[in-house]
Amino acid sequence: MREWRALLLVLGLCAGVARANVVIEEAVPAPAEADTRLPGYTELSGAPESASDGELRVSVATTLPRPRRGYFPLEVELHNTGSTPRVVDIAVTATATEVRRVEVSRRRVEVGARQKLSAWMPVPVLARHGLVRVESPGLNLRVFSFYATDSSGHTVLVLGTEKAFAEGSHLPRVEDGKLTVRFLSPENAPRELAAYVGHSRIVVAGDVTALPADVWSALEAYAASGGLLTLLHPPRDVEQRLPLLTRSNPGDVLPYGFGQVRLCDGAEGCASGLLADAAALESNEAPRPGPVHPAPPPSRWGQQPALGAGLSPLLPGVQAPVGRFLGLITLFVLAVGPGGLLLARRKGPVALLIAVPSVALVTCLAFVGWSLLVEGLTLHAARYSVTWLDRERDRAVTVGLGGYYANLEPEPFQVPALSALLSSDSDWESRPLEADWTRGMVVTGGFLSARTYQEWGEVAVAPSRARLGVSAEGGQLRIRNALGAPLVEGYVRSGDGWWKLPALAEGAEGLATRLPGDISDSAIDALRPDEAVGRRLYPVLGRLFQEPLPEGGFLAKLEGPGWTFSEAIPVRLHEGVHLVRGRVDGP
Repeated sequence: MREWRALLLVLGLCAGVARANVVIEEAVPAPAEADTRLPGYTELSGAPESASDGELRVSVATTLPRPRRGYFPLEVELHNTGSTPRVVDIAVTATATEVRRVEVSRRRVEVGARQKLSAWMPVPVLARHGLVRVESPGLNLRVFSFYATDSSGHTVLVLGTEKAFAEGSHLPRVEDGKLTVRFLSPENAPRELAAYVGHSRIVVAGDVTALPADVWSALEAYAASGGLLTLLHPPRDVEQRLPLLTRSNPGDVLPYGFGQVRLCDGAEGCASGLLADAAALESNEAPRPGPVHPAPPPSRWGQQPALGAGLSPLLPGVQAPVGRFLGLITLFVLAVGPGGLLLARRKGPVALLIAVPSVALVTCLAFVGWSLLVEGLTLHAARYSVTWLDRERDRAVTVGLGGYYANLEPEPFQVPALSALLSSDSDWESRPLEADWTRGMVVTGGFLSARTYQEWGEVAVAPSRARLGVSAEGGQLRIRNALGAPLVEGYVRSGDGWWKLPALAEGAEGLATRLPGDISDSAIDALRPDEAVGRRLYPVLGRLFQEPLPEGGFLAKLEGPGWTFSEAIPVRLHEGVHLVRGRVDGP
């Protein structure tokens, strides 16, 4: 017996030692996987698929790198070999999470006789794959399929040839590089800002002066509204082509409006800069790329009212009034339960058959009446924006944010060519935006589902005659508000001093208050919005406040619907707060 006990004791000790070894092995963290990607670039684009029918030849790029947010441009090349013009309809149908086969992009183009052109179809990043249909009277072309892939390296959009990029950056082409590059022909590049705004980095590899004027306008708007534009060969007149540059130091990343510009000074410096940008984006400490970050809606499987990333809605009251509805339901249960039993005893079953449907009808009308009287049929909105007022060129660069809620989906609306709508980059449960690009972007669907709160970011570079007039009057400054909205407060720097702007209605005049001489640039930090809006508009807010105000510069807070294209959408505005930075008109 003692031998058996000793044997069991030894076995127990062995088992304990084995378990301890397992615990120790699990406690020791596994070594981090080394980054095996090489310091070079990888081109990610499949060979285009082609088809022809009669006089029309069509080529479609089927494998495309997908940026993290916004849109990716899908190229459809059309070649009319006949002697008569042709009208061609192009439709991109994508597969979404909730809705199948959504037509996310449509465009009608006219191809002249013996003409070859590229029709660009901006596709929302939520549409990872889908079909491309090309239709023309009298022709029967096959349907093309496309796929948007997520690359392992940092994606860069390059306008220029691969040879020009390799010579200008001295980066080798490798199998698995730190950069994933997509090359676009500069002559046939997209003309809409939406095709570029989702990319965190864009490189112009060839001659900048050879770019078409509308292509360069879109690229300059991309940089001014929060992107990073790299020029491998900066032209001599770079200050005229990039008017918001405050300095032109070659090799550095220079501030440009809400974005940045890199003017390369030699291939080695440009290569190291591109690789450094990729490393910064992959680090956890770097801010997310993009000018505005709308909050994703809460998961439909969750129970909490908060949005994604732990943010609260910008628009209050977007949740259903559960308490009031439960009160109405409780009254209905009491009426058809104990009340129905009492009615049946006094009046009989016939009265009960009449009363129960009547009470149900009254309850349903109460729900409908609540929705009509309290929420109404209008679109509710809260809007916030920051604007860089380029007074010398009479334009405004605006990055905006809006929270929307409605009982019904709004009507279609127009978005200008140098403007774009941006959804959340992690909103995988919403349907993609549907748009017609024949005459600019016309949003036809997907902007807002009925009884659903959703946030949208806006980027716009638009003409503007807004201004803030200043005139000297006996040692004081008289302010004329011509900014197109009521002025709440603000600051102006004039005569080596700081002045506080008065609250003025649109078109009104008033006197500014001179502040003590020891005030610093940090005084304007009082104009910063709250944390909820600041997290969504980072980093454009930092750009707005970090750059010191020059002589004659001002920073003002306005209220109202804002300056972007969404102003044309009829809404019931809950709150509108807008920050504007620019130069005054006057001394």
